[in-house]
Amino acid sequence: MHDPSATPPRRIPAGGRKVGRKPAFTADDVVAAAVAEGVDRFTLSAVAERLGVVTAAIYRLFGSREDLVTACLDAAGATIVLPEPAASWRDTLRRWADECWRVCEDYPGLSRLVYAYPAAPTRIENVFKAYADHLAAQGKTPRQAMFALDFIGDTVFASHLGVESMRAVDEDGRTGLDTVRDAIGESGSPLHPEESWTTRKAMDTKIEFILTGLEQNWPEF
Repeated sequence: MHDPSATPPRRIPAGGRKVGRKPAFTADDVVAAAVAEGVDRFTLSAVAERLGVVTAAIYRLFGSREDLVTACLDAAGATIVLPEPAASWRDTLRRWADECWRVCEDYPGLSRLVYAYPAAPTRIENVFKAYADHLAAQGKTPRQAMFALDFIGDTVFASHLGVESMRAVDEDGRTGLDTVRDAIGESGSPLHPEESWTTRKAMDTKIEFILTGLEQNWPEF
């Protein structure tokens, strides 16, 4: 006979899963997961798996993948250090180069994303303004400031793309630099693959070249 005082059995919903507590995560957690996957190539399903939730759960915080891409760009932009108040224009542009390189290192895939996502520069408009205002205080026009910031930014991002290709490891465990060395061999090519191709050394040389050129002629953008 059924005992009405007995504890009723737990209901199992359709599909056979027990009702449990939903995993707690924040928008910052989702962004961090996307960054870990690579901001240029993450999928919502991979992000969800990393967080231990179903993909549909991501949509509670982000309406689309593009919204999450924007959030990743905003997160990267928020870390960019602004110019020192007393810094010269040269040191200001060096800092800009340093910060562009650093965010590429901290946010894997960012150097590709900024070229693939046309609206990327608009996500750091406040940063551009801070650097441009600092340069304007030293006699540079807004268009001169944007030329220098754009030229140096492009140089850094393009250089980082090249470095990424040298660092990349294939399924055989060989790097891009190894591949170049194999291709050149003993051919006497003017190319001399070095470990520095996996660092920022060449980029720093390019930045100093640009700064020297700006001393002689500073175009407007």
